[in-house]
Amino acid sequence: MLVALLGVGLAVVLVYPFSMNSRVWSELFNLAHAPSFFAAFLLLAGILDPSCIGLPDSWHRLCVLGTSRLILLAGALAIIGIICELLQGLVGRSPGVGDVLANGCGLLAALFWCLSRSTKRRVVQTRLTLIAAGLLLLPSWSPFAELYDCFLQQRAFPILASFERPREIHTWLARQATIERTTEWSSHGAASMKVHGRSGAVYPGANFQWPIMDWRGFETLEFDLLNPSEKPLRLEINVWDVAHASSGYAPADRFHTSIVLIPGEPTAVQIQLAEVRDAPHTRHMDLSRICSLNLFTVRPEVEVVFLVDHIRLTSGSEQLLHEERQLLP
Repeated sequence: MLVALLGVGLAVVLVYPFSMNSRVWSELFNLAHAPSFFAAFLLLAGILDPSCIGLPDSWHRLCVLGTSRLILLAGALAIIGIICELLQGLVGRSPGVGDVLANGCGLLAALFWCLSRSTKRRVVQTRLTLIAAGLLLLPSWSPFAELYDCFLQQRAFPILASFERPREIHTWLARQATIERTTEWSSHGAASMKVHGRSGAVYPGANFQWPIMDWRGFETLEFDLLNPSEKPLRLEINVWDVAHASSGYAPADRFHTSIVLIPGEPTAVQIQLAEVRDAPHTRHMDLSRICSLNLFTVRPEVEVVFLVDHIRLTSGSEQLLHEERQLLP
């Protein structure tokens, strides 16, 4: 009964729609996959047969877990993990092959740990333990790299996105489009983001889903755009906060504007944050919890392309300094 309850508990944790409106929390969840399955395997195996995980032989065992039974246990947990990943799509979470592979690495690490406890040969035990440690760490490098980029993103603030770091593109979500980091054009630095929207799509564009959220103390949102095509392009711009979701994403509960991009001419966009704050019809937008900047077009008849760079927040003094520099010969 206890084993069954532990299995149900693991399934609930995997499927429950935890709020992950922070990039850091999302990566911490990704980082936890392998250790969680490693711990779950050892806990279940330890309950059934304490000696197989290195506990004293005097401890009470429910059954003897040989190699074949350990493999069966790992397989059962792997199947639970796969099923739960599929169910995540039904509760608003995002299933992924990477999560399944991380779960598998955690289970293999636990299996090798148990095998290392079953031998008395010191050299073999050390090698199996190192393999277990390597399997446990293998899926961790990408979440660690993302967490480090979160640190760099925070350090660069009030620049929200410069696209100088390759992993910055992971803070954006393509919608009916493809996005990529490119060096074809940039207003600052060496790179920008290129958005390629599909023809016939409803709202092709890109959603900045993980910006630094606290925009208080600044006066304007600024960024640079380029339309590399031969025809003018109307670009729609939305900004919303965390509370916008409770309205069912109603159009009247967010900031919205549009701009026409002239072919081949860089366009500097300036949006007053006071206008963003006052945009919802029934409330003030919470500038300390901004969670999305959405750039998109509406039902384009042909494929559309636009480039974005140097998204930043500025104060009045910074804006005045910028204007003075523009006037210098």
